[in-house]
Formats: sequence, structure tokens, C-alpha cells
Amino acid sequence: MITPEQAKARWRGVVIPLVTPFKKNGDLDLDALRTNVQWILDKGARQGNTILLAAGSGGDFTTMNIAERKQVIKTVADVTGDRLPIIAGVQALDIRDCIDLCKFSESLGIDGVQISGAFYYDGRAADVIAWIQEVARHTKVGFAAYNHFYSGAKYDLPIDVAEKLLEIPNVVGLKWASADFDKFQEGVRRFSPRVAVVNNTFVTILGHMLGCQAFVSHWPNFYPEFCWRIWDLMEAQRYVEAQHEFDRVMRPYSAMVGKIARQTAGEGVFVRPGMAAVGLNGGYSRLPSRDEAVTPEIREEFRRLLADIAP
Repeated sequence: MITPEQAKARWRGVVIPLVTPFKKNGDLDLDALRTNVQWILDKGARQGNTILLAAGSGGDFTTMNIAERKQVIKTVADVTGDRLPIIAGVQALDIRDCIDLCKFSESLGIDGVQISGAFYYDGRAADVIAWIQEVARHTKVGFAAYNHFYSGAKYDLPIDVAEKLLEIPNVVGLKWASADFDKFQEGVRRFSPRVAVVNNTFVTILGHMLGCQAFVSHWPNFYPEFCWRIWDLMEAQRYVEAQHEFDRVMRPYSAMVGKIARQTAGEGVFVRPGMAAVGLNGGYSRLPSRDEAVTPEIREEFRRLLADIAP
């Protein structure tokens, strides 16, 4: 099992929630997934600037069955080999499915899995702790405990509950965010000396200053150079330049994403137009995400933004 120190050394840079391409008939398009992962590698992804997240929220895991999620995770692992750290999404409503996905990821030699409590019912501290403790009894794979306060049960993981989770030996990382900005800062300060903390907010620059090891972005699915520029600037402690570059790109991008998000749910649906703009096959969405929410006008906005942001 990976240790917290190993996770802190390996999980550095940008975490890419890989889009899962589906064919028009709804089938998985694993050939497109292989091509897209290889494209990211060819662009310059390496250990130290990139971590891949397979079958996470950005990969529409909620629309796939367990067999499909395994196919996606294995495909990413096969293409990547040992060149990059991989985190697999294993969240499930049935704890047996969560355990099965953990064991499968462990068998592939994957670094870790993204895990939270059950996400349909309201969050309860003891329920979350019991769930993750039980999963840990069945696997040695590393856990990135995940506070996804904005989705599912909308349970904003308290600091003291996160502390309890860090007592579980499998927990080597924390994908951290909070609706309470002060709590986000306190969590980073408190947990970053002990485990790898992945920043899952839009305060990317401040998160790095506080001690986050990595940050999450959909951008590398179609333009990884942007995130690598941000990472290099932050690592050089050129924080003002990093913030200016971040704002230059993310403000118009967030406005475009907002137009889509007001019309349909999901994450892959607002990444696919960026992939199409650079000639990649992001495939189609599965319901409840509706690709018709991405109008021709929005697609043109994506093309113009990508043309405008080149250095």
C-alpha cells in the first residue's frame, strides 16, 4: 500500500478528471479513451505535473455500471503504465460495489482510489467513518478521502470527521473543498503536513500557498499546457503571475460552463466541446446530461477562447 509520504511525493501537479467517451448509441468508446490518454501523455504529462483520475465525476461514473467502470479504469492503466499516478473513482451506493472496485484497482497497481461515504442519504459523521473503515478492511489500496459537499448528499465533511478518517491506514490523501472558506483553509493547513491534499476548489493559487500538493482541472482534457503553466508558476512561487494567468482563462471559461450547467447536469458535458475544438473525440453524453445544451454558439465560444489564450 502506498504511504502518505509516497502519495505526497507522487500526487503533484494537476489532477485530470478524464472524460469517458460514449458512442452515439451509448456504448463505451474505449478506443477514443485510449487515444485521448495517449494524447495527454504525448503533450508532456509526467509524474510531477499530472495525476489521472479515471471514472470520477468528470468521467460520468454515475451513468456507468460496475463492469463499465472497470473497463475504463483498466484502459487508463493499460495506456499509462507506470508513467503517471492514477486515482480511480470507486464511489458507489452499494458498499460491495465500492469494495469490488477497490480490489480491482489494487490488482492493477493503481496508486489510490477516490472514496467517500454513501452519497444518496443525508451525510452522517458516524456513517461516513463506518463506510470507509469497512471498505479498508477488504483492501490495501490507498484512499483519497473526498469531501464532495456540492453533490450527492451535499455533506460538508467536518474537520473532526476528516481527522477520524486520517486515522484509517489506507487514507493517504484528501481531495479537499468546503462550502466554508475558512474551513477549507484550516483543513489544508492541518492536513497537508500529514497526507497529500488535492485542492478541489477554484482558489487554486491560494491553495498551493497554503500547502496543497495538487489541484483539479478539466482543462488538460483539451489544453493541458494551461494547467502546467499555472503549476510551474506556483512551484516557482510566482503567485501574482499565476493568478493573472488563471483569471485570464478561467473567467471566460466559467461563464461558458455556467451557460451549460444551467441547462443540464453532469461534468463531461461541458468538457466535450473543448475536446471537439482541438480535434479530440470526447464522444457523446449519457442522460441525464444532454449534449443539446451545448449550442452552436457555445461551441464557437470555446473555439474562440482556445484561439485567444495561446501565450
